[in-house]
Amino acid sequence: MQIDLIHLENFRAFEKVTVKFNKNFNVVIGGNGVGKTALLEALCVGVGSFFLGIDDADSRHIQKEDVRLVSYEHSIESQYPVIVGCQATYRGKGIGWSRTKETEQGRTTSRDASPIKNIANRLQQAVRDGENERLPVIVYFPTGRLWKERQDTGIEVRGSRLRGYYNALNPTSNYKFLLGWFKTKEFAAIQQGQESVELNVISRAVSNCIEDCNRIYFDIEEDELMMQFEDGSKMPAKNLSDGYRGMMAMVADIAFRCVILNPHLGENAALESKGVVLIDELDLHLHPSWQKRVIYYLKNAFPNIQFIATTHSPLIIASAKAGEVVKIPAENTIFNIEPQQKSYKGWQLDYILEDLMDMMDYQELNTGELLNQLNQAVNDGNMSLYDEKIRELEEVLHGNDPILKVYKMKKGELILNAI
Repeated sequence: MQIDLIHLENFRAFEKVTVKFNKNFNVVIGGNGVGKTALLEALCVGVGSFFLGIDDADSRHIQKEDVRLVSYEHSIESQYPVIVGCQATYRGKGIGWSRTKETEQGRTTSRDASPIKNIANRLQQAVRDGENERLPVIVYFPTGRLWKERQDTGIEVRGSRLRGYYNALNPTSNYKFLLGWFKTKEFAAIQQGQESVELNVISRAVSNCIEDCNRIYFDIEEDELMMQFEDGSKMPAKNLSDGYRGMMAMVADIAFRCVILNPHLGENAALESKGVVLIDELDLHLHPSWQKRVIYYLKNAFPNIQFIATTHSPLIIASAKAGEVVKIPAENTIFNIEPQQKSYKGWQLDYILEDLMDMMDYQELNTGELLNQLNQAVNDGNMSLYDEKIRELEEVLHGNDPILKVYKMKKGELILNAI
């Protein structure tokens, strides 16, 4: 299954918008507050309609905070109806469905979601009948994915294939459950005297996404999930940097769902499983060198999964191919968006920043000259001027502003040039 487009009305900041997507990878860009995260939340409502046909799976409904607000002279009014509609391709055929919240007290409707609900229900019955139907991978990784751990996993290490949908749209981590699952599989492999196919799939996916990682495994003596590096050294996963741990946890979670949902695919579960993966702030905790390669890594590890991810990083944008960048305008509330056929691949960082700055209206903050001075300091290798201008930029911009983060990264260029 892949999402071809989503249509929104009165959803958060969007009055009316239709967004089309690439069937493989989508990098959603735009200034702060234009609706990148809102788009992913709307996709959770749309894609999550699949779970209406799966018993005990949590679908995402249109919530109070999703309703668009309009300020008038004397009041702030909620706008209805709120509509989330999707068109998708499933096994080569087009399908469409929608969900609506019509009043403040009304529930999110499901009457127009029957096409996707019925597909899910048929797949569920096929699984219960023991058929080897391929199930689509569906999962959302919000910004808090590394730190919010759900206390009650709610599922057993062994059980129905459908448990691969547990916690799929919930902004919490499955790391503790994954740790327990790894431990059980490691003991089972020892007892049976053979390698675990499932563990191999997950370990290979992680090593494909982390260059210097040789494998991950559960160390029985240490009672920890370990990462072994190519030089033979190893480290407990809990002691890894946020970047390593975040990438490992996310990739392992996707691969884990592949092997749980489609165990009949064996060693090829990660390579052949299809589905939709949503990621908010793909660049979160990633070192710049990883940001340049993360799209390649994910496509290489999961070639048949559609990714829709937001980012502030020009390094990620520079690695995207034509048709993989989805740019949300800054001010319009009624528009149609298609993936840009223009590619940023190979662009210099400064040119991408200039394009992003136009979207983010940085000239209104009177920072244009300051950024020019920073660029000049980098070009001249002037570390003292660079430090001075960074301090000035910190006084103007928020500490988490993406432009400030990017210009802080430029210090690496100065250090390398000085060597």
